[in-house]
Amino acid sequence: MIWRSLNVVRSVHLNSNEVTLSTSPDAACTARVPTQIAPEWSAIAKRRAPGSVFLTPEWIAVARAHDRGEQITVAAGDPPWAVAALARDADGTVRLAGGELTDEHDVVAAPQDARAAASAVARWIAADAPRRVLVDYVPEDSPTPVTFDEELAACGYAVRRERLVTSPRMALPGAYDAYVQGLGKKERHELRRKLRRFEGARGTGFHWADDGERARILDRFFALHRLSKGEKAAFMRNETESFFRDIADALAPLGWLRLGVVRAYDEDAAVLFAFAYGDTLALYNAAYDPALASLSLGIASHAFAVRDAIAQGFKVYDLLRGGEPYKYDLGAQDRWLVRLEATRQ
Repeated sequence: MIWRSLNVVRSVHLNSNEVTLSTSPDAACTARVPTQIAPEWSAIAKRRAPGSVFLTPEWIAVARAHDRGEQITVAAGDPPWAVAALARDADGTVRLAGGELTDEHDVVAAPQDARAAASAVARWIAADAPRRVLVDYVPEDSPTPVTFDEELAACGYAVRRERLVTSPRMALPGAYDAYVQGLGKKERHELRRKLRRFEGARGTGFHWADDGERARILDRFFALHRLSKGEKAAFMRNETESFFRDIADALAPLGWLRLGVVRAYDEDAAVLFAFAYGDTLALYNAAYDPALASLSLGIASHAFAVRDAIAQGFKVYDLLRGGEPYKYDLGAQDRWLVRLEATRQ
C-alpha cells in the first residue's frame, strides 16, 4: 500500500520476549523456539498458495523486534507442517503476530494442510483460554477465518467476523502489450496519456536500485516522504522509518527487496519500496516528489514496475492493503482481508 493508517487497531504491548505456554494434548500444537524451526518455517511458507513475504520467519523476526507483546510461536508436527506466530498483549489478548505494518497475517501451511493447521492453532489458543482473541488482516479466501470462527465458537467464545480492508492485486500476462490491451478503454487511454506526459520531461527513466545504491535510495525514499503532506507524511514517523530500514536490511541479502527508482529531470523523483517473493512482486510503499505531481509519477512508476515484473516472469502484481482508485485503474481486483474477534462468554 502507499500509506497506512495506524489507527485501525490499537494494542498495548508488554516487553518483547519469547514465552512458552502450556498446551492441551488435543491442541495438536506445541510452543517452539522460532530460530530452531526457521528452515522448516521457510519451506512451509514457500509452499503456501499464494505465497506471502509477510508470513516468512525473516519478516516476522523483524516485526517482532518492533512489537512489545509477548511473542509465542506454535507449530504442529515434528518436523513442523504448520506454524503460527502469535503474540499476547498486556490486556491478555492473543493475536496473530506481525502488527500494523505486516500487511497480511495467517497461519502458515501448505494449501492441503491449511484448514487442519488453522483448526490446530485455534484449539491451542482456546486451550490457553485468553479472554479475547484477535485475528486481523487475514485473507478472506484463507480457511483460517472460518475455521477459527467454528473452533472458538465451539469452545464457548462469542465470535464476530467482518471484512476489514481490501488488498487489490492483479494477475500478469506474458507480455506488457497484453497487459495494456487487457485494461478498459478509458484506463488504457489514461495510462498511455500519462506515460507520454512523463516521458516528455527531460531526463526520465526507471530502474531497480542495485546493492551499491541501496543506502542512498533508501535515504531518498524517506526524504521524499518528509516532503509529502497529510496522512502520507504523518505515516512515516521515526519508528516507522526504523521498521522500514530493518526490513530492508533483513530482506535485501535474500534478494527479496526491490527499490524502484523513477528519474525525472535527472533527479530521483520517486522511489518504490517493493518485495519480490515467489511469483509475486508486491508494492509495499512509495514516495514521490510533490513538486513533480504534474508528471503523474505514481501511475508512471507502476507502469514501469509492471512492465519489468512481466519481463522477469512474475505472475502477480500485488498492490497490497487499501482501496485507492489508482489500483483499479491499473487493472487490480479486490482481495479482501478480514478481522475476527472472539471473546469468552
